[in-house]
Amino acid sequence: MLKLFGGTNRIAISTLKIRVALAEAGAPYEYIPLDLTKGQQREPAFLAINPHGKIPVLVDGDFALPESDAILWYVAESFPAAHLLGPTVRDRARALEWCDFASTGLYAAYYDLHAHVLSLPEEKRIPAVAEGARQRLVRGLKVLERALSERPWLAGSYSIADIANAVVLRGLKERLPGEYHAAGSAGTESWFGRVTSRGAWQEALKG
Repeated sequence: MLKLFGGTNRIAISTLKIRVALAEAGAPYEYIPLDLTKGQQREPAFLAINPHGKIPVLVDGDFALPESDAILWYVAESFPAAHLLGPTVRDRARALEWCDFASTGLYAAYYDLHAHVLSLPEEKRIPAVAEGARQRLVRGLKVLERALSERPWLAGSYSIADIANAVVLRGLKERLPGEYHAAGSAGTESWFGRVTSRGAWQEALKG
């Protein structure tokens, strides 16, 4: 059985997207939570699995794979009947493009904005960083909206690309709703509803 190492928060962005993909694939797995506040990710037993001491990590037999986007790809390739990647090389490249967009664009901007508006102690918050992140987020959301105003899914058909971006939007909508609604648009909101109404999404949110 697959093993997924994640945090005690099973619906954190990087963990949730993998759990949604596994649910789409109907793949049984054991979830192994690590308490990051206690430093369990730095204990020797886990460092032997991932020397970076980061989660999530998927373990399949003697194969351990960190980095959430790589794990998404592995799940999609391992369970082709779930159709989480398109049929052509261009479809698959497009899915990877949008996974990269979610990680390096939307999530990076969301993370910096959340940190410098809410999560960091006030004395460590830097307004200029928050404003820069806000501008990057707005730009990213406009790119997303342009794509979704032209097609129902990001990479031709429903794929890991939709999962990767939707989990970031979920975090944004829940933690920084004002920022989302200031930039969100109809096509994105309609797409988000299609993704989050799927049974796999609902299953993953149950924890």
